Parts: sequence; structure tokens; C-alpha cells
Amino acid sequence: MMLTAGNPWSWILGYLMLGGTGASYPGGHIIHGEDCIPHSQPWQAALLSDNELFCSGVLVHPQWVLSAAHCLLDSYSVGLGLHSLEASQEPGSRVLEPLLSVQHPDYDNPSFANDLMLIKLKEAVPESSTIRSISVASRCPMAGEECLVSGWGRLANGGLPKRLQCVNISVSPPEVCSEVYDSLYHYSMFCAGGGSNRRDSCHGDSGGPLVCNRSLQGLVSLGHIPCGQPGIPGVYTNLCKFTDWIQQTIHTS
Repeated sequence: MMLTAGNPWSWILGYLMLGGTGASYPGGHIIHGEDCIPHSQPWQAALLSDNELFCSGVLVHPQWVLSAAHCLLDSYSVGLGLHSLEASQEPGSRVLEPLLSVQHPDYDNPSFANDLMLIKLKEAVPESSTIRSISVASRCPMAGEECLVSGWGRLANGGLPKRLQCVNISVSPPEVCSEVYDSLYHYSMFCAGGGSNRRDSCHGDSGGPLVCNRSLQGLVSLGHIPCGQPGIPGVYTNLCKFTDWIQQTIHTS
């Protein structure tokens, strides 16, 4: 089973790019990163449509995956325990069907805000050396904090990686995020990246994890065209604002 990276949001990209090359858009790929140590991110999930990667997600409970709300499709499956997308059947990996997809009730109100959804798997997955859940951060991110973002999206050279990519980026001050994204900026978001090293997330890995101090701090949500510009960070869903909703949804659904 060959897995490749896809783009289910081309209509959104086309619409937003009409505003010029500085348009913002949903998505995410790892810019100027490197291969992750195999299975060092055992909470990483791949959202698949016809065996094609279209988004990422994060295992936050044995039966629940967190991802970006704009990643929702009518039909998809969830891959866990993957490092390479080229392996026909990677040892320790699982591909499961979702039982339920729950977008945040205030998603896209206002535009692009509250960009998260919970996915209930058809069965709970036992934790192992390749599959393990991660806790959602209860405290909000601090400017300057170093975090790690991971994904399988397109590289800086436009190619697709064979293995999961990782890159360290720093959380941006809120005023920088507000200045760059202007009316799009919302308290449900925070920014990271935008340094002179051009490390960034961008188109292709929405819903993927941003991990700070071994806790899930954010999800890849949206960014700027082109990616990896100094002074222009990427936008992440600010999960500390949603801990009550996440816990309530898991416990009641």
C-alpha cells in the first residue's frame, strides 16, 4: 500500500490566493526539518483517503484522535504507528476506520477560528512502542518556548518525504501573530516559527502536532504563501483553550 500526500483544500487555496501571494491558507508541511527518529512521535496519526495522506492528527486517548476541523472528509481512515509512508505494512502500525467525527461547534466562526475536531476510532488501540497517546497541554504556550512540529507534507524543495519529518520552532509573541495575520487572528490561535532559519510548517500537514515540553500544545492550522519566510510564523490551534471541550466530548460521545 503506497501512501502519498494529497491536497483536499485546493478550492480554498484558489480562493485565498486571489488576494495575492501573501494570502493565508490551511495546510502544513515541514520546512527545513529532518527525518524524525523512528517512532519518536508515537502519537502521530495519518488521515488517509484512498490510501493517500491528506492530513495529520494526534492520538490523545486510546480511542480518540485530535485533528484540524478543516480536515474533515466524508470518508477516510486513520493510520497509527507509521514512520514511512512507503512501507506496504509497517511493523507495529494500524489503519482504523473512524466511528465518529466531531468538529468544534464554533469552527470557522469567525473564519478559520476554533480549528479542531475529535475523531472516535471504531476500537481502542493498545499502547505499544510505536503507538502511544499524548496529553493535551493545560497551560498556554509562552513566547520563545521551543517546540517540535512533525509531518509528512512537502519539503522545502517541493518533494515528498519518505519518512516522518521533524523540526524545532519557537513560539511567537501574540503581538507578532496579530500583526502578521491581522483580522484572521483569533484567541483560539497562536503562532510559531518565522525565524531566520526558515523552519516552518505549511501546506500539506494540517492537524499535525506541535509538541512543547512533551505535551500537545497546538495543531497545524494555517500559514502564509510562500512558506518559511523570516518574520512570518505559522498558525496553530491553541489547544489550552479547549481542554474542557476535549475532555467533555471524549467522556460523553
